[in-house]
Amino acid sequence: MKIKNLFIALLFGVSLIISGVAVAQTPPPSLTPEQKIEKRLAHEQKRLGLTDQQVDQLKTILEQNQQKIQADRQAIQAAPEGTPARKDARKQLWADQKTRAEQFKSVLTPEQYRRFKVMRIAELERRERRLERQENRLMK
Repeated sequence: MKIKNLFIALLFGVSLIISGVAVAQTPPPSLTPEQKIEKRLAHEQKRLGLTDQQVDQLKTILEQNQQKIQADRQAIQAAPEGTPARKDARKQLWADQKTRAEQFKSVLTPEQYRRFKVMRIAELERRERRLERQENRLMK
């Protein structure tokens, strides 16, 4: 009887491990650009207390700038490391992002814009920490 219980427990444990591996290997569903914008705006509407009119204006800004910024990122990836073309592509990305930020500033109240900047800085810090952890894992 003990062997039977041990066998069942072992079989159950193996099935849990296998199902966990199968779940971990399935890639998360990727969002379309429109879905990403909607998700971002829903998050910012909660955090910043945006009105529906502000959400509509920000959606328009994001949609207008999305293709330019995506093209800038692709140009950066296409250019070889350390070349003037890559530096120019980065400068263009920064300029486009700065333009987008100025457009955001015109839609948001001063308090909302201050909170938006704080959220953005926290996001960049989280990204840096995540990259550092990844680098540390690769070094091991």
